[in-house]
Amino acid sequence: MATVIDPASGPREAIMDAAVHLFGKQGFSGTSMRDIAKAVGVLPGSLYAHIASKEAMLVDIVDDGIRRFLDAVRPHIVSGATPAERLRAMVIAHVSVVADNPERSLVVFHQWRFLGDDNIQAAIGKRRDYEQAFIGVIEDGIKSGTFRATLNRRIAVLSILGALNWTPEWLTPNGALSPEEVGGVIADTLFMGLRG
Repeated sequence: MATVIDPASGPREAIMDAAVHLFGKQGFSGTSMRDIAKAVGVLPGSLYAHIASKEAMLVDIVDDGIRRFLDAVRPHIVSGATPAERLRAMVIAHVSVVADNPERSLVVFHQWRFLGDDNIQAAIGKRRDYEQAFIGVIEDGIKSGTFRATLNRRIAVLSILGALNWTPEWLTPNGALSPEEVGGVIADTLFMGLRG
């Protein structure tokens, strides 16, 4: 396997970049410390001078990834815009974070389940915080009459996030449409089911 790191980055960053690449490509359980060491170009034992364990790397990737998504949508949770405009901006922000690093997003969305008992509860809590941000905006939309009063808020949000969480599988960050344009198309498509 060819080295997948930027030689200008520091050792820990190089290790984390390799882990993101391999966890995204092979899955967490399908990636060994030897695989990561080989990608970085060091002996496996040398990794432990910079990281505690394979799971510690996954924790860092998932925590950082969820933080990036929360930071991107946070300005739109409460703003002067309408609930529909806020929700649309949140969808676009989500797609923009995916486009920044689709490999990282794949790991955040699909590999978090491999965290151990001590770490998985924290990840679930952060994921619920993210869901709640969307639920709050949908509730505002229901109160304002923008969205259907009979809408099941949680299922609506899980449907939106379910669609968004697969974008790293097919999104081309440098494609014909910008990430913002792709997010707009997704939002327009998903919102048809929300309106009364």
